[in-house]
Amino acid sequence: MNVEALCAAVWEAEDWLGQFTRQSYPAAFQRYGERFGPLYAQAVRDTDGDEQALKALADAILDALAADWDRRRFWNRKAVRVSEKQVIVNFLSPMLLDQPDVQCGRLAGALRQGWADRWPKDEYHITTYEVIQSGFRFAIMGIDLERKHLDPRKDRRS
Repeated sequence: MNVEALCAAVWEAEDWLGQFTRQSYPAAFQRYGERFGPLYAQAVRDTDGDEQALKALADAILDALAADWDRRRFWNRKAVRVSEKQVIVNFLSPMLLDQPDVQCGRLAGALRQGWADRWPKDEYHITTYEVIQSGFRFAIMGIDLERKHLDPRKDRRS
């Protein structure tokens, strides 16, 4: 298992976050999955379904991410961690949840739990691509033009 190759899915945050828009996200998510999906699927297969090995894989990935942050200048470390967490939430976790192998979804959960254990004030949640994609709004200056995000208990149509 090449942890550095797996971490490239997170370390390239700037490349992917720039494509996290309503129009660009579907194609970017597909390219992300084509590039990193096989690497993660193979890493999960190498664990042979062993929960301890899956947790060890998640810990190795998080260790490599943390080591990379420690090598960065002090003023930039937190900003990099925020960007990389966004890639984990918006690209890596949904990609893992969408893999046919159930163990990939368990790896997403192990990464989330490992992150929460290490940085409890900075935990995140995971969800599928469909849920994230459905959250984009067609809005101008914050005004929801499609009105699909209205809460019937709070918002009334004029």
